[in-house]
Amino acid sequence: MRIDLQCNGVEAPATLRDYVVRRMGFAIGRFRDHIQWARVKLADVNGPRGGVDKRCVVQLRLRNRPDVIFAITEMELRSAIDRAAERVAHVLVRRLGRSRRPVRDTAVLAEVVPAT
Repeated sequence: MRIDLQCNGVEAPATLRDYVVRRMGFAIGRFRDHIQWARVKLADVNGPRGGVDKRCVVQLRLRNRPDVIFAITEMELRSAIDRAAERVAHVLVRRLGRSRRPVRDTAVLAEVVPAT
């Protein structure tokens, strides 16, 4: 699974890139078999004027399912990334968790029954 990072009006030092990849990787890692790629876009909406204007847009391309796309806007860039990671994990649990069915191992059940 690939995680792409795009920055618009935001400085992207290597530490920020590492933070995004690590944080999003942790949030979506257990669902990596269901995700083709992830894109994270960071933007400073208002520029130097300030305010609540740091936006983190996440897009996930899922296998055989509709894309997941949403945006989080916060005062600080890292808090926007953190909230986006929390939300993406929650959305994936809801969307992909329902489709999972427990696999029953009939061989184990057969061993439990005593032979007469």
